[in-house]
Amino acid sequence: MREKIIRQKIEEIFPKVVAFRRELHMYPELSEAEDRTSARICEELEKLGIPFTTTPQRAVIATIEGRGEGPAGKYKGLGIRADFDALPIQEQTGFEYSSKNPGVMHACGHDIHTAMLLGTGMILNEMRDSFVGAVKLFFQPAEETVGGAKDMIEAGCMENPEIDSVIALHVAPDVKSGRMQFCPGKMNAATASLYIDVEGVSCHGAHPEEGVDALLAAANIVTALQAVVARNLAPTEPGVVTVGTFNSGQKDNVIAGSAKLTGTLRALDMDTMAKIKKHVKTTAEGIASAYGAKATVRMIDSYPTLENDIELGKVMESLAKELFGEENVEYMAAPSLGADDFAFFTQYCDGVYMNLGTTTGREAHPQMLHNEFFSPDEEAMKTGILMETMAAFKLLGGE
Repeated sequence: MREKIIRQKIEEIFPKVVAFRRELHMYPELSEAEDRTSARICEELEKLGIPFTTTPQRAVIATIEGRGEGPAGKYKGLGIRADFDALPIQEQTGFEYSSKNPGVMHACGHDIHTAMLLGTGMILNEMRDSFVGAVKLFFQPAEETVGGAKDMIEAGCMENPEIDSVIALHVAPDVKSGRMQFCPGKMNAATASLYIDVEGVSCHGAHPEEGVDALLAAANIVTALQAVVARNLAPTEPGVVTVGTFNSGQKDNVIAGSAKLTGTLRALDMDTMAKIKKHVKTTAEGIASAYGAKATVRMIDSYPTLENDIELGKVMESLAKELFGEENVEYMAAPSLGADDFAFFTQYCDGVYMNLGTTTGREAHPQMLHNEFFSPDEEAMKTGILMETMAAFKLLGGE
């Protein structure tokens, strides 16, 4: 009965959800500059009468307190997270609601995430007499850069009232629209940023013996780093060392006196990450020394491993099968070495990150995240809203 009521409510509010999503899509904002987006979320919450707070980083934290008298569930409070930053990409979809901000696009579906969460908030706010505990809507900035989740936790989003479970959905353009996809346990990688400065001695290109070629040393460092994973990790132990930028030299007839490399390190657990860091450092320093140069290596941790809680994951999988049928629930073949700052939430309490299929198969261009032709199926938002709303009743309890 509850499911039927919620499905009916989703149909009623869906035009508003679509309109809000398209508005966000037309006015995307980059990480750490989401002023309009944050303000519009606040305006909609005010219309609904849902209390909320904001942080200096533009996060919006809305709270819906359940007033039900039924039996309580396992958790006292549920956080549902949606990120809302966009990417520096020039949109090429040609839609009427295409981005009006040149060079900026919602190419990762964060507009979909945010619109779904607002829809979920609409329904839960109407039905707060039917569940116990508290639901917090985490509208999060800066997922693509500095990790807005960490700032939200530090700002107290998990407290007053207490939140002891968190879920989130992410669009998946490789999954059929309306399907749910899960990954038990480790789902996304821990990451670290890599910076290597190579110091040599510049001199005239006609007399290389008088200097120390930092460019040559750096080039060999790049090559040697490819063996860090291949020869220091077991084939069953995923890891990545990627050098993304290489800057060196000023003129064609000058031996470069310095070089700068930047890159990313990724692993599915912190022990593997420590191993990668160790070998990256010794490799870079050793290669530079062999050429008479000096390498200074810095590695700065970014996001931790995103690891889904196994038991909560089973509950969410069972709920998805119940709502959509087993034929519409699937599992990732393997964890991704991509990263997501939802990992900070899964470190704090029980959490599950789920993928929502958004591809109809009729798109004119291949569908990929961070692509200028990315066009997720808006109908999939009905699945997402139903999943988020029913999860609140499942986890918190109620009549």
